[in-house]
Amino acid sequence: MMRLEYSLDEINEVSQTLLEQLPDRAVVLLNAEMGTGKTTLIAHLLKQLGVSEVSSPTYSICNVYHTPAGKKIHHYDLYRIKDTEELMEIGFQDMLDSADYHFIEWPELGEPFYESPITWQIHRQGDIRILTIL
Repeated sequence: MMRLEYSLDEINEVSQTLLEQLPDRAVVLLNAEMGTGKTTLIAHLLKQLGVSEVSSPTYSICNVYHTPAGKKIHHYDLYRIKDTEELMEIGFQDMLDSADYHFIEWPELGEPFYESPITWQIHRQGDIRILTIL
C-alpha cells in the first residue's frame, strides 16, 4: 500500500509518481467522493503521457485518448450508469479489452468486469488530497 498527500500545486509531481507505479497495462479504479479531484488528477496524468486535449467523460461515459508513444487510454465516468445491464449494452467488456490504460471514476457497477484492478482511494482534507493505492 502506498499513500501520497498532495495539494493541487503538487499534482504534476504526484501524477508522475503514479505513472511510474503503473504496469504497461492497467485498470485503475478511482474511489472518491464528488469534488475530490478525480477528473483533475486524470487530466494531469494524461498530460504527463503527452495528451494535450483532455475533457471530462461525465456525459460521454468514456473518452478515448492516444499518446504520442502509441498507448491507448480510456477515461470513464460511470456515475450516470444505472446497472450492470447498461454497461453490457455499451460494450463495457470490449472496451476494457481494447486499451492499455483504463481510469474509471465511480467504478462500483463495473466490479464484475475487472480483472486485477488497481484501486486509488482519494480523500480530501481541506486543500490536501490523500491518495492511497490499495
